[in-house]
Amino acid sequence: MTIKEVEARTGLSRSNVRYYEKEELIAPSRNERNGYRDYSEKDVENIKKIAYLRTLGISIEDIRDVISEKKALYEVIGHQNEILKDQILEFKKAKAMCEKMLNEESLSYEKLQVERYTEELQDYWNENRPVFRQDSVSFLYIWGSPLIWAAITVLCLLVGILSYPKLPAKIPVQWSNGEATSLADKKWIFIYPVVCIVIRYLLKPFIYVKLQMKKYYGEIITEYLTNYLCFIALSAEVFSVLFVFQVVRSIAAVLAVDTAVLLGLLAVGLIKMDLRGKGM
Repeated sequence: MTIKEVEARTGLSRSNVRYYEKEELIAPSRNERNGYRDYSEKDVENIKKIAYLRTLGISIEDIRDVISEKKALYEVIGHQNEILKDQILEFKKAKAMCEKMLNEESLSYEKLQVERYTEELQDYWNENRPVFRQDSVSFLYIWGSPLIWAAITVLCLLVGILSYPKLPAKIPVQWSNGEATSLADKKWIFIYPVVCIVIRYLLKPFIYVKLQMKKYYGEIITEYLTNYLCFIALSAEVFSVLFVFQVVRSIAAVLAVDTAVLLGLLAVGLIKMDLRGKGM
């Protein structure tokens, strides 16, 4: 059956169905004549099961483990039940606090005294630590700030100024297998801060247009990628200097580490933003 028929049978939108397929929770076959997805009755039943478990708060990862029989459904439901018990307890505490505040004769922000509603303020903060972890400024915002771009650009300039007197007349600008394949005048070391400026003021608008995402995410991720590219420029500059003095030989390892760390932190930042958006 077609995805339109799946929508009618399940009551779910095609974006939900596509998402479950993207997460490899379902794997519909392909129609050999036209190449379109051909959903089976089993796919429809699986989609309904997956959607139902999601309404219980079960994570995609846990659902995937249940489907692949890495975890038993009973175990996953039991774990989620304990999580919900804790959440209900927290909600009851918050509800009782709200009711206590509503019983005040005059309730306003100006007159609000937090200590009246908590016995030990520090203990109360500690009990609500998960909330503050969500409220804290994530790496994604910090890294995407103009201040970080300015810091990277200044560092590029400083590295050039400090290393210039000690550099040979010609420095490597391209490498292969630990060997320099192309040389340029040592003034080339100052191209890196210029690259940072070009990235921010010429390349950044192009990146934003190409992302074609929601405005909220598009702006943040554009800033992130802009600063990331500048960071790559800084890494390449530092590598050039270290290569000249035979401290390191392979830029691939340097860039691989840069990419792994920054992509990992981007993922953490996006997950945190999603959790904040869901009010978790």
